Order: sequence, then C-alpha cells, then structure tokens
Amino acid sequence: MKKLLMVLASASLLALAACGGAEESQETSGKAQQEEKKPTKAEQKEVSNKPEKDEDGNMVFTKVGQKAKTPDGTIELLKIKDVNQTVNVAPLTVTVDKIKLFKVTNPSADFVDTIDMQADEKVGDSFTYMQVTYAAENPEEKNIQWYSINKLVLSNGQQIDGISKDFIYDDADEDDVFYGKVKKDYVDAFVVKDENIDNVKLIFAETLDDDSYDTITPEVQSTFELQ
Repeated sequence: MKKLLMVLASASLLALAACGGAEESQETSGKAQQEEKKPTKAEQKEVSNKPEKDEDGNMVFTKVGQKAKTPDGTIELLKIKDVNQTVNVAPLTVTVDKIKLFKVTNPSADFVDTIDMQADEKVGDSFTYMQVTYAAENPEEKNIQWYSINKLVLSNGQQIDGISKDFIYDDADEDDVFYGKVKKDYVDAFVVKDENIDNVKLIFAETLDDDSYDTITPEVQSTFELQ
C-alpha cells in the first residue's frame, strides 16, 4: 500500500513538473515571439536639400525647394524646367537648356546695385527672377549677327525686353557677331513681377548677315511650359 501511495505521489509530482515545464516553455516561447515581432528602428539617412557646388565653387540648384545663403542673398529655387529643345534661327541652331525661377530674400547691396545698373530694375528685400540658359551655334563660315533673346512674354501677362533687362553679363554678351563656326553659351536673368508663371514665350532675335546687314531669318517664337 505504501509503495502504491509513493508511486501515485511521484506520478503527481511528475505531472505537476511537466505542466510547469509546459507553462514555462509556452511563456518563454511567447516572449520570444513578442521579441521577434517588436519593431526595430529603421535605418535613417539624412537627406540634404542644399544645392551642390560646381568645380568653380558656384551653387547649382537642381531641385525645387532647394534654398541656400549665398553672397547675393538667400536664394530658393521655385521652379525648374529641363527643356533641352532646339530652335532653328537659321543659320543658327539655338538649344534651350533650362529655365529656372528663383526667389531672393535679403539680397546683398552689391546684388541690388548690379540689377539696378544692368537691368534698370529697383528691387526690395524680396523679389523673383527667371534664369534662362541656352546655347547658339553657327555651322557656317559666314559671319552672323544675332541679339539672342529679344523679348519674353510670361503667362502672368508680363512682357520683358530681353536685351535691356538681362542683368547677367557673360562672355556671350561681349560681341553680337558669330565670326564663322562659333558656339556661344548664354546665361540670362530677368526680374519678374511675381512667381505665378506657368509658361514663358521666348522671342529670339532675327539673324543678320554681318557684311550686308540683310535679314536672314526673322524673329522666331517658342513657348515653354514651366509646370
């Protein structure tokens, strides 16, 4: 009888131990599953929205919203259009590269003076300007006279004189004559009355024979969307 009671007691203890072990195993398994399901922090990378610099140290704005303090003031890129289209102003081939719209705040005194002197424009503590980059190439030996962009007509109703209102004076502006097979790169900039511009019509000047001053090709118009 004693042996039977001892056997039963041992069996009970084994059963309790087994149940405890099962519960402990389930609890451990549950914790492990919770740890597996626990979200981990995603790898974070800092994304810079600052413009990069070219080999000459100049700021290059390539994405809308890029903003930076420059010697000219705080400049923000509002719109950009990668045009890359060719316009035939025979014999010249004109390739429009990019059109950008910038907002300037707190401009430097030198920048304000440059705009006043080059474009006869009075600007305040905040203003907007459009930049047009393009190239023109003469494939012939004949000397050609050309005055680049003659007029700009904006979707907001503003018309701009392209010759007198360009406030960036570059190498291409030094001479209006293409002496034979010459390629010139232009960077033009114009103060605009507001930033609500959806498109711009560029009116390219006529081409002239530099010897006879006869018109070869009259003005050519092309419209470019900025959206």
